[in-house]
Amino acid sequence: MSSPTARPIRTCSRSTICPTPARTRTDGPLRHRQRTARDGPPIPGEEPPPGPPDGNPPCRIIRSMTETPPAQSRSLVFRLLEAYCERSGLRLTPADPHGHAGLVEGPAGKRWFFKGTCFDLNSYGAAEIANDKAYTAFFLKQAGLPVPAGHFLLGTEIHDDNRLPDAVREFIGETGFPLFVKPNTGREGTDVMRVDTRVALSNALCLLARKHDRILVQEEIAGVELRVIVLDGEILAAIERHPPQVTGDGRRSLAELVGMHPRLNPADERLEFELSQMGKSLETVLAPRETVTLLPVANLSAGGTARIVTPDLTPAHATIARRAAASLGLRYAAVDLILPHESRPDAVPVVLEVNAAPGLANLFRQGKEEAALVETIHTALFAAIFVA
Repeated sequence: MSSPTARPIRTCSRSTICPTPARTRTDGPLRHRQRTARDGPPIPGEEPPPGPPDGNPPCRIIRSMTETPPAQSRSLVFRLLEAYCERSGLRLTPADPHGHAGLVEGPAGKRWFFKGTCFDLNSYGAAEIANDKAYTAFFLKQAGLPVPAGHFLLGTEIHDDNRLPDAVREFIGETGFPLFVKPNTGREGTDVMRVDTRVALSNALCLLARKHDRILVQEEIAGVELRVIVLDGEILAAIERHPPQVTGDGRRSLAELVGMHPRLNPADERLEFELSQMGKSLETVLAPRETVTLLPVANLSAGGTARIVTPDLTPAHATIARRAAASLGLRYAAVDLILPHESRPDAVPVVLEVNAAPGLANLFRQGKEEAALVETIHTALFAAIFVA
């Protein structure tokens, strides 16, 4: 496969890469935007940060409702922010009992709003570009960074009779398989599918068109996924991520193994789709020590696993991550790289996506080392945001 830099992001003749306003289709099923949790489910049993000593507290926490929920039901970001405000003499006002949004005020009256993991740090325009995968790839390529070849199309271009649009067939002729099919916007790997054949591609497009107005078909770059957290040009962390897998024991079915996985959703329709491409189903019993990758994404929210590799990050990879964030005008970002397998020694790392408001709650849950890293990242982030 030739270098990804040689292939531009292409658009259908009936559309452009420009995102269109949300709409209700009149020629198909009613569309609803997918709601994504910024911080994931609460962490059971976690204790709140210690409060200030008696006397004049350095932080005033103003509750918007009379009933204060248990600490473990509040979002991770809010709990970390609450502790930071107490240490820093900032005033924190939650907009709801669970801390999904709120306001931070400094001693001189300066105000910063937040919602989920979105803070007043990255500009609104830059964050919107990062949330659009086709636009992101366009501007990364303009900056000379390698990106996967991609083809953008509207959901209205997908036919229920499984006919592939002409432009999609042309794209297949240039890239071949495997391919990824994904919503053009969204996060946490939601609804991302991998396909090996034209039939699978047609089925995946039909599935996504029922939920999403804008879809991106992208070439697969085989390799290891690396997420690099960048803040104002400084590398805060590098995290190697792997997709969810199960290993057989010769007795349990895949359905049983999936049910035992702590983070997999057994109702995820992609499980059957992915297994069918391997000639398997949820009823299949794997041989002892036989391992199967269940989903095509490495997101922790989808059952993936992570390993901190910050000390091993090469200067070249760090430079690519910094350039990717800077090219989109982002002060804070998670840059997802694909490091090609060793079978392609001449291949360069590819920038897969850039996230302007990464959620780190699932990494926080993975263990003590990961939790400490997430706290360190947020401390640096808050220090960059809340400047008088």
